[in-house]
Amino acid sequence: MKVNNELEDQYSDVLKKFRYGRKMGLRSLSEMTGISPDRVREAEAGSYIPSESEWGLLGRSLGFDGSVMQKIHFSPDRTPRISLPEHIVPVGESYFGYPVWAYLALNPHDPKRALLIDTGGIGEILLSTIEKMGLTLEGILLTHGHSDHAGDLARLSQHLPEEVFLSELDVKLLDGSVPARVHRLEPESVSRKYAGEGWSHIEVFRANGHTSGSVAYLMGGVLFVGDAIFCGSCGRAQTPEDFPETLSSVKRLLDGCPDETIIVSGHGPFTTVRKERDWNPFYGARSEKTEEPPPH
Repeated sequence: MKVNNELEDQYSDVLKKFRYGRKMGLRSLSEMTGISPDRVREAEAGSYIPSESEWGLLGRSLGFDGSVMQKIHFSPDRTPRISLPEHIVPVGESYFGYPVWAYLALNPHDPKRALLIDTGGIGEILLSTIEKMGLTLEGILLTHGHSDHAGDLARLSQHLPEEVFLSELDVKLLDGSVPARVHRLEPESVSRKYAGEGWSHIEVFRANGHTSGSVAYLMGGVLFVGDAIFCGSCGRAQTPEDFPETLSSVKRLLDGCPDETIIVSGHGPFTTVRKERDWNPFYGARSEKTEEPPPH
């Protein structure tokens, strides 16, 4: 099998996230699957690729369909190549060497007016893009409070808008990085704020689990999910106790949007609702911890 290295999460990450969320030790998983603890450890390190039958055992024990792993995690030729609408400008930033996306949504009637969806940590690439395009930022929509998505707002300097949308539940994650002159508003108010100002309608979805206040924004057929969904995976639950909410958020987002909706994440390739329903192992995963141990 050929590993798909274009994804944000490799098969090893998926396995670790499920085991973390299920609060299952190596020995317990080994006893349920008949796969040795060393083999499981090697799989989580990316140095051993489980066979199709082993994925079936791992999936049954950890509560997901192991067969979907073949569809994208071991099929690099199926990685989506998606063009975004011209009014959505993706900005690939580097946050301490780690790739992260920020997005500029241009007003369809006045492309010099823009909304910023997540900050990417406000690096030089984003600042340069805003300058070169001559944009005026009218608001910042944050999916959650982690620093690679919401940090260093003060670096926007003269480009900093008056209003930032972020859940109260995630404010504590920012460590005071929202400048005092900025008004913080709840994400649910964003559609009222920009109604009738030339913007596409903005719908807000709860996406908690990765953080307590994570949200997603649906605008003009594009769903901005932060770390709630990746192509073939999702962001790690804040704690194992938050794992059921993480799974619920993945299902809520994918079931709540049309098939053709484009999903843009904080990391990794763009994808669609239809594709993630087909191959994301976190979609349709069991809420409960385990089933009875399979025979082996």
